[in-house]
Amino acid sequence: MAGNVWQWTSDWYRADYFADLAHAGLAKDPRGPKASFDPGDPYAKKRVIKGGSFLCNVSYCESYRPSARRGTPPDTGSEHTGFRCVKSLKTAPEPARAGVSKAGKP
Repeated sequence: MAGNVWQWTSDWYRADYFADLAHAGLAKDPRGPKASFDPGDPYAKKRVIKGGSFLCNVSYCESYRPSARRGTPPDTGSEHTGFRCVKSLKTAPEPARAGVSKAGKP
């Protein structure tokens, strides 16, 4: 997944969020924070982008890995930022199969 484009996520960016969760022992599959905060740019609301892009290399950035994450204002657009569509399996309806009942019998 890394190396093509940075991928937008629905999480707000907070530089310290996951470190605080890990310290509290709550970092297994966490939800993102409810609000954005970047101490380097405290008044900008930012979303998380992940994964790095084709522009990343040692001389520019070393974020060419799936776990790379950074905050970016949601109104930012560039040729090296994109997204993937995902759907939660918990809300996806079970596909109907013709001629088969719920018990699995025709």
